[in-house]
Amino acid sequence: MVTGIILIILTLLRVPSAIVSGRNEARIKAHGGLEFGKTNSRALIVVQFLIYLSTIGYAIVEDVPVGVHTYIGLVVYAFAMAVLIYVIRTLGRFWTFKIYIAKGHQLIETPLFKRVKHPNYYLNMIPEVLSFAIISQGWVVFIPLFVLHLITLFNRIRLEEKVMRKKFRGYK
Repeated sequence: MVTGIILIILTLLRVPSAIVSGRNEARIKAHGGLEFGKTNSRALIVVQFLIYLSTIGYAIVEDVPVGVHTYIGLVVYAFAMAVLIYVIRTLGRFWTFKIYIAKGHQLIETPLFKRVKHPNYYLNMIPEVLSFAIISQGWVVFIPLFVLHLITLFNRIRLEEKVMRKKFRGYK
């Protein structure tokens, strides 16, 4: 039961980022920004939430004990959250859960964004959901959803790349 409670707390720690995203989305829309890949964004959010729910459910039903895997998963989660905070602070008003191009949108070219294309996806989202699998040990419920997560995530990256190349000349 304790492992399930830990996962519930980790899920709730995402609420502030959802609030930031919602505020930024409202501001971008109010100033004429455009959303791209709406269906894919919704699917990605739903699949990620299903990963949270299924791993929490697994941990509770199977009464997964706290162990070394818990601490490893918490380290992975902490890394993912540190990257998320960095990305939110770096992208500022442009950061959302969805793909938006705002009026006056600027290309961010910090060292991390130059070295790792889409650090929010590769260094936050993937490690974050993996941390839930590690902590819950719920691989049987995680793997099918993770496959869906990767499909929607890679489709999102493809869509975002297309939008970025169109918006910013010289974007590679």
